[in-house]
Amino acid sequence: MIVVLALAIALTVVPSAALALPSMPSTLFEASDGCGCHAAFREQWGVSMHAKALTDPIYLYELELGEEATGGALGPFCNACHSPIAVMAGELVSLDHSKVSDVGMEGVTCDFCHQVTGTEGDVIGDTSTAVSGDGVKLANIQDPEAPHPAEYSQFHETAEFCGNCHNVNHPGNGMHLEATYTEWKDSPYAAAGIVCQDCHMTPGPGVTKPREGTAGGGGPTRDHVYMMTFAGGNVGLGDAVRAEERLKAAATLELEVPEVVESGEVPVMTTITNSGAGHYLPTGLTEVRQMWLEVTATDENGAELLRERREFGSVLRDAEGNYPVYLWDAVAFQSDDRIPPQESTSNEYSFPMASGPVTVKAALYYRSCSEEIAKKSGVEIPTTTMAEAVSVVYPSAEAVGMTDTEFRAMQDDTGGGIGLLSAVAIFGLMAAALVVMKVVMDKKGTS
Repeated sequence: MIVVLALAIALTVVPSAALALPSMPSTLFEASDGCGCHAAFREQWGVSMHAKALTDPIYLYELELGEEATGGALGPFCNACHSPIAVMAGELVSLDHSKVSDVGMEGVTCDFCHQVTGTEGDVIGDTSTAVSGDGVKLANIQDPEAPHPAEYSQFHETAEFCGNCHNVNHPGNGMHLEATYTEWKDSPYAAAGIVCQDCHMTPGPGVTKPREGTAGGGGPTRDHVYMMTFAGGNVGLGDAVRAEERLKAAATLELEVPEVVESGEVPVMTTITNSGAGHYLPTGLTEVRQMWLEVTATDENGAELLRERREFGSVLRDAEGNYPVYLWDAVAFQSDDRIPPQESTSNEYSFPMASGPVTVKAALYYRSCSEEIAKKSGVEIPTTTMAEAVSVVYPSAEAVGMTDTEFRAMQDDTGGGIGLLSAVAIFGLMAAALVVMKVVMDKKGTS
């Protein structure tokens, strides 16, 4: 009882995100079914996690745990981002959705975002959102043509627009729990002028703009129109296709092993580079997200000579030094080994060489949450392979299909740094070049 009371008091010491939002009735906002001229946008938004922010079973499971632990003090803080309209209207209390309007149940819905005017206060995050409620639809279109009030908003083209919710600080002690916006702000992406919308609201992974299109039915064709996909990494509950393609484009994985080892230990090195995300990998609620590397070595009979696993994420600790703990108990990170944008991390392993060829495989995997949390939430969350690499180690040059002299010559030419798969690729390119040369010569001979 003392612990629960202390947590409840701590969570009320610092003003919650719910208090940062203005109070206004939900009738000032239109539900998505009223946006008939934007059918394509509605469809894109409808499968996004924005549309499911309040009904996400994993969120509801975690919120219930937090409410029990804090005596009901956590709900207003979390719900402010997950259903800001319902919170502003006073319709949503903790897990009770019985009084929430239809537009409030839509989570982060169209008309909320399109009535955001900027950031409230000096700190970006914790729903630091300024909202008009005047019915004027704001967007990045400079000369809107619409049957309703509409104006251009430069703010909708900034990362700060997203940062209002995608930075989360502990409501009791101010600890940075989620820092996706800050991770971007300190990254090469921000320096290059690439904002969240450029990757998460355009087709395909990475920056695929401009995207020519129309903002509404019967509207003019514009040089660039953002999509309402908000695609992230939630394959299980969000847009599975877009989430998977972004996860697969987020990182590269290199596997370095010798081509031939006659006996003894075989050295293995893996290097993961955050090559495609403008924030850390993983990001968001990283004590729940799972990203891990698995490295295996298997002989020709299927026997495992190596199996290693490395987790990437954050671990929270409480004031007594206990870890891992839930976010509402956290005062600091015990550890954080995530990968920043455009940075790499390497791992070294080894295994005893077998008498025959050994297949070495490295794979980087991702899940939105653990199997335990998914089961308790009543949902299925698949594992996505973000990247993988495979190589074969042979006990002799002859086993590779080359004479020892040929193999040594290849090593001398490449400095010993090209793996077997790379060598095969080079030989394939050489063969393809010869074919092209033959085609060219044949054409010359017939002209």
